[in-house]
Amino acid sequence: MKSIQISSDRCVGCMTCCNVCSFSHEGEFNPSRARLKIYMEPFTGDVEGQVLESCDLCGGKPECVRWCPVGALKFA
Repeated sequence: MKSIQISSDRCVGCMTCCNVCSFSHEGEFNPSRARLKIYMEPFTGDVEGQVLESCDLCGGKPECVRWCPVGALKFA
């Protein structure tokens, strides 16, 4: 089964994926309503990401993967 994988070493914490997700599903740019969560530790810059169970993979064409500017998300 395919899933979205988040590469924390490539992610820069820009939140583009979360904004695109919330806009695609909720009609607003609001990362708190996204179906994935990205957290950047402010002191170290370490990034952690999580895809929530509510993610429907955009019908097999995840918008978050498509719009990630650094290629930190992969659908495989």
